[in-house]
Amino acid sequence: MLGLPKTIKVKDGDTVHDNVEMWRYYCLQEGTLGVDPNMLKTNDGNSPPVIHVDTDAPLYSDIDGRLITDKMWGIYYKPDFSFDGVQGGAAPYIVDTTGEDFSLDPYGPESPDFVVGKDFVDMWCAALAFCQKRFEGKRDLYRGEPSGGLGALAPDSFPVFDEYHENCYVIADSNHGYKMLGVGKLVAGTIMGEKSKLLEPFSFSRFEEGKLHPVSKSPFPWS
Repeated sequence: MLGLPKTIKVKDGDTVHDNVEMWRYYCLQEGTLGVDPNMLKTNDGNSPPVIHVDTDAPLYSDIDGRLITDKMWGIYYKPDFSFDGVQGGAAPYIVDTTGEDFSLDPYGPESPDFVVGKDFVDMWCAALAFCQKRFEGKRDLYRGEPSGGLGALAPDSFPVFDEYHENCYVIADSNHGYKMLGVGKLVAGTIMGEKSKLLEPFSFSRFEEGKLHPVSKSPFPWS
């Protein structure tokens, strides 16, 4: 909508890369298991942390014993009283944006293309059972509503906060769980003429100037 280029120049150390995609798209994989969310509370009745598990252990179905994957896999999950169950997800997969059918709209569960399928459900439910025995044999309780959606990542997988065309300020989250609380207030101050050392590292110019954010050692794009 702003008429900005789809590819940019990125400086990485002494190397300059041309025609780097400004945004890489991933299909987010999430769902809900329809169990009592209270079953994950701590022994003293408090809410537990979000559980993240990354492993290269082979994953087998707890329903029929078949091998689901022998490659590295990871999931996260938590009790969610709004969803009335245990909600979570797995690593997103890269979306090919070159095909004629690629479209950002409609976003989220309304999309006919980018919602989770049976493979995700089988994997996630088996992974829950792998992590905690209380989830064994619960595959049939998975909620069947459409879920998932597209997420976008900048070249260094961090957000971009900057002014474009001298009259439009953009808050572009890089969809990996970056906490956005407080950004609106900082941006409002910037628009009113204040300088922000907190926002400066997230300027668009960092790509061409080589001021990229550190690269995570995690195999997953959200880290």
